[in-house]
Amino acid sequence: MRILKPKSGFIVLLIDIPKKDRWFCLNKFGTLPECSTREAFCILNHKGPGHKKMQFAVKTDTGKFRDRNEDLYYFDTQLQLFAIADGMSGHDRGDIASRLALEVIQEWAETQASPQSDLGPMKRLGVLSELAEEANQRIYTATESRGKGRGMGTTLIAGFVTFSYLAYVHVGDSRLYVLRDEELTQITTDDSFVQKMVEKGEITPEEGRVHEKRNIITQAIGLKSTVAVNADAYPLVPGDIVLACTDGLHDLIIDDREIADIILAAADIEAACEALVDKALDYGGTDNVTVLLIAVD
Repeated sequence: MRILKPKSGFIVLLIDIPKKDRWFCLNKFGTLPECSTREAFCILNHKGPGHKKMQFAVKTDTGKFRDRNEDLYYFDTQLQLFAIADGMSGHDRGDIASRLALEVIQEWAETQASPQSDLGPMKRLGVLSELAEEANQRIYTATESRGKGRGMGTTLIAGFVTFSYLAYVHVGDSRLYVLRDEELTQITTDDSFVQKMVEKGEITPEEGRVHEKRNIITQAIGLKSTVAVNADAYPLVPGDIVLACTDGLHDLIIDDREIADIILAAADIEAACEALVDKALDYGGTDNVTVLLIAVD
């Protein structure tokens, strides 16, 4: 185990498991409760066949007004698997909900995954959907056993990123984007009250980005006994950058063009993660914020 401090205010906890490129960053789930710093960062590379490279970088920050960080993330470079979860602070212990969700994914990666086998996009989507449903049941059961509170819930994005496609599942208002040819495309659709208004034509997408009720989501992992998981695949080409983020980013940087420009102006995706989080903090830092970037070369 190594704890690195490459820059002031940044901490990287790396646990190297022999014969596996599986790294759990920041106390396995993106937080360091024993550490006083409010921000954390991790970056690493993965080499694929034919000298192809895939680079992962992630940064999370508690924000300026929250007591704890309920955003969590996980990734495994050999499986090319990643996930982020944003616990619902308005409910009972969102941090527990996000941790339970990512534990399901971690357990599968450690006990059932086979890095040598090529699952293919449909099988990957099936695995991800099953994991999301299992996470939902685990959180819902935990809430029932506690017998109190408003229930626990979390958003979830989980995906396999390959050199030709991204297979993912999505619940809530955390988002996935793909940056290609200097254009940023949002590939997930928020499960939110405001998104429903946009779809009905009651407000424009631009009005939705600043609507006072934009934080109200219509479904989450763990709130009910069942959940409708959004699952899809998106083609990738060399040079693409995948962005996964919680609403602490897209609610503060409301212009996708600005998000794209920040990434494009950065020297690398490590610097891009840092710049995106810093900009969200500059714009108020009212929520936990997590940014995960994956560069496909």
